[in-house]
Amino acid sequence: MNPSELERIKDRIPSGWEIVFREEIPFLEKTFRFNSYRSGFEFVIALAVTAEKMNHHPDLTLRYDNVTVVVTTHSKKKLTDLDFSFAEKAEEIFAGRI
Repeated sequence: MNPSELERIKDRIPSGWEIVFREEIPFLEKTFRFNSYRSGFEFVIALAVTAEKMNHHPDLTLRYDNVTVVVTTHSKKKLTDLDFSFAEKAEEIFAGRI
């Protein structure tokens, strides 16, 4: 991903998400904070249900009071509309709108 491509997609990234690179592949990443383990666990379940519906599966890491979501389109080795859509849905779930 060259600098001009990176600049173009920055406007599409929901607040708090970062672009990270692993082995030159871009990922969207964000850590969500919760008041309890159970709240984080329920968030993971809601994300898993959404991922299945979208047929797009992020990496989810649950720690005591936080959940880290990492998403990319592995088959294309780049960020796609699916990744941005999943990030938006994660935000909606976190805000209680879904």
